[in-house]
Amino acid sequence: MTRTTWEWRDEGSGGPGHLQRISASGVYSRTQTTYRAYIDHVRDCLTCAVDSAQCSTAEGLWAAYRAATS
Repeated sequence: MTRTTWEWRDEGSGGPGHLQRISASGVYSRTQTTYRAYIDHVRDCLTCAVDSAQCSTAEGLWAAYRAATS
């Protein structure tokens, strides 16, 4: 199912940002959510700071992302 929604787009240091209308689907949302979970984990994990291949949580989150994109 596809729907239309609004999403905030940050302009970084170049300006204040704005709302942008986007078309969202369940697959896109699932993919985005699983990727964000992986990125957030890797950013905050002390093991991943050294080598993400050694972290079983990162491996599981990456597998969930790959499953969402297939």
